[in-house]
Amino acid sequence: MLKHILIATDGSKHSEKAAEKAIEVAKLSGGEVIALYVADPRKYFAPAEEAMQASRSYEIPDDRIKMLQDSMLKEAEEATKSAREAAKLAGVPLEKKIVKGHPADEILKAANDVDLVVMGSLGRTGVSRYLLGSVTEKVIRNSKTPVMVVY
Repeated sequence: MLKHILIATDGSKHSEKAAEKAIEVAKLSGGEVIALYVADPRKYFAPAEEAMQASRSYEIPDDRIKMLQDSMLKEAEEATKSAREAAKLAGVPLEKKIVKGHPADEILKAANDVDLVVMGSLGRTGVSRYLLGSVTEKVIRNSKTPVMVVY
């Protein structure tokens, strides 16, 4: 039975479609969904690291760190919002989970505790609807849990 279904979401249209399918499967199987958002700090700090190297200063001001943390949390809330709303309408229990790290690695960790992983074919950086995103591809190749990819 599919009692615990993981939705890997980044707020993209592909992940929203995946969330709809995951909620549908959960409703049919009497399961629950976990909406996982992975905040990847590298996307926030890569430009700052380059700037720090150029200036030879390696300190990031506390107010800048707080601003980045707030930005990541806001992005996570937005990315999980449609899944939360859809689950509520369908009467499916949903747990929101926000973690920091590399998206594929964190999804693979979370996959160990569920019966099914549901992902969109591409995330926010997708270039073609016929290609798999790098995160999705890594999860498919390495997951011991079944992965449903929604196009």
